[in-house]
Amino acid sequence: MYDLKVYAMEKTNKKVLLVLAHPHYEESVANRALVEAVKGLPGVTVLDLYAPEQNGEAQQRMLSEADALVFQFPFYWASAPSALKGWIDEIFMAVSMTGKLAGKRLLVAATAGSEYDAYRSGGRNRFTMDELLRPYQFMAHHVAMEWETPFVVYGMGTPEAEENVREGAEAYRRLFEELFA
Repeated sequence: MYDLKVYAMEKTNKKVLLVLAHPHYEESVANRALVEAVKGLPGVTVLDLYAPEQNGEAQQRMLSEADALVFQFPFYWASAPSALKGWIDEIFMAVSMTGKLAGKRLLVAATAGSEYDAYRSGGRNRFTMDELLRPYQFMAHHVAMEWETPFVVYGMGTPEAEENVREGAEAYRRLFEELFA
């Protein structure tokens, strides 16, 4: 176990702020695997929104200085955990008012209990993940950020979960290396 309050990597040309919103991170298998896959990459800073003793000014500074922003969370009840909404309302919006988010990339990375086919038009959950994450795309557009295609690891509640996590973590690392190199 390591302290995830803020974990900064060595400096590179690209700074990525990964905002982790998981209320039970220590018990998570999938989200921990995703964080572990990218935490050693140069320029990546992980900010755990559920860690105690948050410093709003420091978070605003980290966001202002980042070249890219990643929201990572478990997707349930068609949304992200409440701490992310609070962070968006407080920190993200404060920085957006300065114009410092324009041109930065925004990636949403989520884990979902249901399999991929459940998130299809006419599937069990009725909507695609792109449709359900549309508010984040709107937000990115509204503050002139570059929207990246969401990264989703499906099937956390299925018998294939372990394989999905392993493959998802590998793909997540490759995505970071490609997008933020």
